[in-house]
Amino acid sequence: MNGKDPEDYIVPRDSIKTYRYAVYFENEALWKEKNPVCRANLARQLAEWAATLAEMEAEEAQKFLQQNSDNEAA
Repeated sequence: MNGKDPEDYIVPRDSIKTYRYAVYFENEALWKEKNPVCRANLARQLAEWAATLAEMEAEEAQKFLQQNSDNEAA
């Protein structure tokens, strides 16, 4: 396992779960960081990952709503 093959990961790199974990742990790191330069960098990375996660969550919500409307129609 060299860490470069997607099958080597328990959770796929681009999955919604991966982004949830990334946002959670980056938030934890941001709160613990003392250096303001590092905090700024962490905040930028957190913002990027949170924006990606928000898009993924919106897609999941859309799928959920579509499934519910399909089930109610049946």
